[in-house]
Amino acid sequence: MSAATGTDAAQRAELERLRTAISQMFGAERRLRSRDHAPGELTHAHIRSLHALSDGELTAGQLARSAELNPASVTAMLDHLEQAGIVERRRSTTDRRVCYVALTDSGRELLRDKTERWNALWARHLGRYSDEELATAERIVRDVAELLDSITLAKQPAD
Repeated sequence: MSAATGTDAAQRAELERLRTAISQMFGAERRLRSRDHAPGELTHAHIRSLHALSDGELTAGQLARSAELNPASVTAMLDHLEQAGIVERRRSTTDRRVCYVALTDSGRELLRDKTERWNALWARHLGRYSDEELATAERIVRDVAELLDSITLAKQPAD
């Protein structure tokens, strides 16, 4: 066996370990999203949506796109968040079909608290890695996302 063949085999083994680890991460993320939550608690989708609103008001459609949710899910979610006093909605004065969504003061406070706890959790679990290691991990994860999107796009029928 040549050195190149041995290197290729070693790289294939490392790529397989990485693929397995990423699959495990996807499974953990699915479990996080589907985990039951107590009444009044925010889901993972709620938090993603609130982060999308943290820079200012969005239309419901913009919110759905930025949080990668379908519009019907966003409407139901906004009903829940509005009832809880976390967001407020207002209709456009020029187009009644358009609904603007913004965080309330209590919604901003809730998001700030949740973000602080989330950041502390990430720092506790990943703080041992150097900035260089984290930058490499980021590049790898983005490359994997691009890979998965390329597979998805390749499966779509041509127009």
